[in-house]
Amino acid sequence: MLNRRLCLAGMTGASLSVMAGIARAADPLLVYADGLAPGWWIGGWTKNTPQFPLEDQKPVQLTMEGWNAFTFQTGTPVDTTAYKTLTIVVHGGDEGKQEFKLSAKLGDKVVSQEMNVKCQKGQWGRVDVPLSRMKIKGPIDTLFLQNKSPDKMAPFYVNFVLFQ
Repeated sequence: MLNRRLCLAGMTGASLSVMAGIARAADPLLVYADGLAPGWWIGGWTKNTPQFPLEDQKPVQLTMEGWNAFTFQTGTPVDTTAYKTLTIVVHGGDEGKQEFKLSAKLGDKVVSQEMNVKCQKGQWGRVDVPLSRMKIKGPIDTLFLQNKSPDKMAPFYVNFVLFQ
């Protein structure tokens, strides 16, 4: 079972060593970690409970009906070119096997490819999505999670959403 310490390992990490002539990587950009980061809010039409107590964490609990969507949004568009990875920690609850599509948007326009994210039954799982695979075109203001099926999903949990 992945515990909180393992999920967090390497996500915010110590500062990188800087060699002469090499630029330092951007500081991680936090979206959600036991609560929303300043400047971010929740949207979409999925039933959700932010800061739901689960083990030693406070994730967002999501219950997605068929085709439902959930979003993390900001009023200040994010230039993702300074980041390499989007990290999300998910928990499948008692049933597990939930699968949702993750994409990025700017306003109503999708500016990335969709990526599949799967949850594991009864445990936390860290998902590192290489931004190069998402092929984000320009700044974003929304992370869009969607049930791409007509079937209702069992409740699942999302925590520690950050760009690094």
